[in-house]
Amino acid sequence: MASLSTPAILLRTINYGEADRVVTLFGRSTGRLSALARGARKSQKRFAGGLGMCTIGEAALRERAGAELLTLERFDLTDSYMSFGTDVARMAHAAYVAELVSKLCAPRQVEPDVYDWLDVFLRVLDQQGASAERLRVFELGLLGRLGLAPVLETCAVCAGERCGAQADAVDFRWDPDRGGAVCAACGQRGRPIRTIVRQALARLVRTPLEVAAAEPLLPDVNRGCREALAEVVKLHITGTLHSVEFIAKLGGHV
Repeated sequence: MASLSTPAILLRTINYGEADRVVTLFGRSTGRLSALARGARKSQKRFAGGLGMCTIGEAALRERAGAELLTLERFDLTDSYMSFGTDVARMAHAAYVAELVSKLCAPRQVEPDVYDWLDVFLRVLDQQGASAERLRVFELGLLGRLGLAPVLETCAVCAGERCGAQADAVDFRWDPDRGGAVCAACGQRGRPIRTIVRQALARLVRTPLEVAAAEPLLPDVNRGCREALAEVVKLHITGTLHSVEFIAKLGGHV
């Protein structure tokens, strides 16, 4: 039996039995893991403040040899974003990034940079509200921190050797299987991607989360960016992202 403690962001909770909950946590020093919180629906001491989605706290865990789930002994709350419960757009974006991290991050793979990225996103989301541009920045930053970032500013196949240095004057196709943007000289697989969309993605890669909403994307450009990144994500997850249908109903906020 081993005990461990870590700062953690709560990604998901499921009621189990009459009083327990199964929680998915993203720990800064543990990565993604699942744990059983015994009596969580009744305890006011060990889980003070509750176990709401995207709450942040210090998780005390116990691991038993051969057990599929860890046991969550305590969760001492440090941050809870009340706005997520009162604003549907904030709630939808929080649910989406939580599900995205849960799907893309392997269990027990320590990813402190991803933890910090998610932490900053949730704080800015609480302070500034939902923004389609910020969601694109988060997606790009998450993919980059996991080593899955698509190539955007040159050809993923020839790195500019065949299409020349003036990439903005060259027709590109979007082929996530081959790494992202691929010039016409390197083949006709994938689908065409508009230059304005590819340039927007390249700009968003360099944009801090805190200022992402300051330069709004045209709706059709945002849609192109969203669809391109969704194709990349789809390569690396199994199943579907259930939160996507929900946020799709929010129109301009996605």
